[in-house]
Parts: sequence; C-alpha cells; structure tokens
Amino acid sequence: MKKRTVRTPAKPPTRNLTFLLIKKEFKTFEEALKEPLPRRQKQLPADYGFEGTLYTSESPAKKPRWVSFVEEGFPEGIPIDPSSTPGAVLLLKADSRLFALTFGQGRHLLKADACEVDFGLKVTLNMVDAAKLRSLDMRTFEESTLHTRRQVSRNSSLDAFNVDVIRDLLGAVTGEPPDAGFAKRLTGRDALTLTGAVLFSELANTCKVLLKAYKENKYKENFAWVDNIRLVKDGFLREELNQQLMQAINKGELHKIHLAPPEVIDWTQAGFRYPSERVGVDEPHSDLDITECLEALAKRAGGSASALELTLDDFKKGKIRVVYEDSSYEHEQWPLYNCLVAELSGKESLHILSAGQWFKIEKTFAAQTLKDAKGFVKELTGFPAARPGETEGDYNARVAQGSKSLALLDKHLLKSKGARTPIEPCDLFSLSGQFIHIKRKVRSSALSHLFSQGSVAAETFLRDDSFRKKLKAAMTQQNPSLAALLDDPIPSNYEIVFAVITGSKREWPEALPFFSQLNFVRHAQRLSGYGFKVSLCRIEEKA
Repeated sequence: MKKRTVRTPAKPPTRNLTFLLIKKEFKTFEEALKEPLPRRQKQLPADYGFEGTLYTSESPAKKPRWVSFVEEGFPEGIPIDPSSTPGAVLLLKADSRLFALTFGQGRHLLKADACEVDFGLKVTLNMVDAAKLRSLDMRTFEESTLHTRRQVSRNSSLDAFNVDVIRDLLGAVTGEPPDAGFAKRLTGRDALTLTGAVLFSELANTCKVLLKAYKENKYKENFAWVDNIRLVKDGFLREELNQQLMQAINKGELHKIHLAPPEVIDWTQAGFRYPSERVGVDEPHSDLDITECLEALAKRAGGSASALELTLDDFKKGKIRVVYEDSSYEHEQWPLYNCLVAELSGKESLHILSAGQWFKIEKTFAAQTLKDAKGFVKELTGFPAARPGETEGDYNARVAQGSKSLALLDKHLLKSKGARTPIEPCDLFSLSGQFIHIKRKVRSSALSHLFSQGSVAAETFLRDDSFRKKLKAAMTQQNPSLAALLDDPIPSNYEIVFAVITGSKREWPEALPFFSQLNFVRHAQRLSGYGFKVSLCRIEEKA
C-alpha cells in the first residue's frame, strides 16, 4: 500500500508533548485503557505509515469551585459559563511497543499500572547533556522525608544542585540534549515531556529514538547513584511485596520486621495502644512492638498469635492510637501498615517498607553501606546494660551518678549564635573527650534524629565560640574537672559517639534498619571529614 503524503508546516512550532511507554504485557491499545472504554475513538488511516488510535473524552460541564464564592458578592451573577475538561490519549505502535501521547486530562484514560515506571527519567538521563541540567526533583531521607525541587537559572552540571548521592532519591530531571534538532528540552519522571518542533508524521520515529534511549545505560556515566534507592511505583510489584510481607508475618518470621512511628513524635509523653486494645482495660505501651501487637490482635480474635492469619486489609484498616499523659484523649494517629518497617531480600536487590512506601535498594549499595557502618563500630567500655523499660534520661542519670569521668548534659539545651532553637550538645561527656549521644531502640525516625543531633552539635562546637563558652559553664556545674577539655577545639581530640540501646539479638550493626545505617554513614563520613573520631556503639538491654 502506498504511504499517504502528509502536508506538514514549513517550520513546525515548538510543542510540549508527553510520552509514556506501555508495559509489554499490554498487547493491544484497549488493554491499556480504563474500563469502560472511551466512547470516542478514531484510528489513523491505514496508509498513514504507523498504527495509532486517538481516544478522547470530556468531563461533564461544571463551574469551577471558586465561582460560588465570587457570586456571593455579585447576586446578579457573573459572566462565567460552565466548561468541560477535555482529554485525549493517542496510542501508537513503534518497534513492536505501544506508546501513549496524552493531552489535557488524557492520562486518566489509561490504567494506573499500564505504563513503565521511570521511563521518562531513564530516557532523560540517557539523552541530556550532563552539563546542561535545569531542574531536579529530590526526595531526601531524614527523620521525615523531605521533597524538594532544585532549579537553576541557567544550564548547570550536577555539582550546582548540591545532591547528596547517599541519601537523595531522584524523582524527576529536566535538561537539554546535545541534539537541539531532536528536542530543546526533556523532562522525565514516569512520563517524558519533550519540548521541541515535532511533526505528527514523525511521531513513530520519535518513539523509536526514545525506546532506544530507554534501553541504554549511558546514564551510569554521570548518574549511577540513581539506582541505589528507587521508590517502588509498580503496583504489581508492590502487591507481590505485600504478599511476601503478610506471609512472613503469619509464619512468625519477624527478625527483619518491626513497628515504628512513621513520623517524629515527642517520646517523653507518648504511649500507644494497638487496634484491638481498649481504654480502661489495656494499659498503653511505652513503645511499639510487633510481637506485642500480634498478641493483642490475636487476643481480640480469641486465639493465639501463632494461629492468627492476618491480611493486608487488617494492617491498613487497623489504627495505632497515641496516648498522652496530660490528656485522656486518644488520637488514631496512623494505620498499622504505615508503622511497619520491613526488609525483604531478593537475588539482586533489597526491598524496604518504610512509612507505608516500598523502596528498592540496589544490593551492592546495601552491602557497601553495611560495610561502611561496620567500620565505625566500637565497644562503649564501662557502660552498664540498660534495664527493660528504662528511659534514656534515667539511663544517662544512672550511668553518670557518682562518676568522676562523666558529665551529664542530657536536657541541657544551649543556643548557638544566630540559631532559632537551642540544641543539646550531647547526653554525656567523658574524660577521654567523648561527646556521647544515646537513643533507645532501632527506630529509623528516632535514630535519624540522633545522628543529625550529634552532627549539628559537633559542628556548632567547632565553629561557635559563644556556644563553647555556654557548654563549658554547663560542664563546670556538672563536673568541673572535665571543663578544661573544652578549651582547645581541635577535632582530633574528640570522639562523637552514637550509642543505641537495644534488646535485639541480631548482629551489630545489622540490627539497624537500612535507612538508619545509611543516615549514620552519611553523618559519620561528614564528621570524619572535619577530623572528629566517630563510633557506633551498642548498649544492651538486660533484665
């Protein structure tokens, strides 16, 4: 059949076109579309040169929500007519793969799991000039996850974005490709937005170029770190991981599963109740514990925890309640699922559930992180085991009581020059120049706060003379014989000690959640760069 002659503009205008790659398991256009299928569709002519179908839809006409507010001041009405929101998706075939171009609200015509995850991100990283980046969307792992968009006023290299390759997850990137004739700019996440002069007749060829770029690994020359941690957005994989998690819980295989608050809370006041527990009958728990939680759920079901068959729905509907000493009110704070912290190992990667989201950790990166953390492990000599239920404050006071070689600085908050909030220099300071920071259990959010606090305090001690004077005054009150050790702030004279109270029987520091290992390594390497000695210690919990 003779190919149709298509009239094209002499100089096509610059457009923003959004491309998605359909997963291989979707063999036809209709399989990638939501049910019911859009009523309006139009196929490209058979002699066009490539196969494609356009699907369109319109939402019911309605006024924007703000109109009713404005009409309160204009009883006679305002000249705003209801309008529909049109959407379209063009599905086409190129190199035996299906592609989707979306227009308006057309993305919503596709099934949620029909498209390849990170297609746009990978294509963009493989095609852009690494020295001509414009914008990065990052997710930074700390005690709470920070989402940021970092933009520069002109094309720049990666160095201009201050990326921390240890803890930053790349969500989207914008940059310029070397071939300006193909595109002026590319922006990639799951979808790829191409800004350039593209002819409709060349769409299939454009898709072939994008598919070729998607299959390449050129991005590893400048962006290899993006594979270290990836958010799992594939719904099928999340479902499979959740099934594995439920199987492990129901089999009692809990050594890599625990409960932790998914956000920072005030541990001096909080207690917890599990979904099945009642006020006046069950005492609140001082901490979250997966074994206690399963026993509480089994008690409600009238059986034993070993015979309990829990479903994902049980964890998503069940709520952890937070109890405060100064109030009888209990707040349903989080779904039980969001409090699960789990690690599932595969052949090539490690998958981690944290705060309700699954992450894929490249296995060699996980192994290197653990190796780096082990390099800082040290025994904290002379420190007794913690008692079950003993608070950090009580433990610190007991250790320091009567000691001539320790000064208790727990809860001594000192303000740095220009700082908005005071900081705690450490929990204990030792005769050998150790700034000792102590935290209970292996909770990612609490430990992230521990590592951050220790880093900030050490850096402030180093650069702020007024802070050192305040610290010396506090030290003089606690243990005058140690105050003179603060006079000459040479980093190599001091050791920043991070000590974790845990009753876990697992190896150390394997007992730490992966994100805790990751955060520790980042802070330890930063402090070592200043010249401080750094150590990661374990304080056992024994009855």
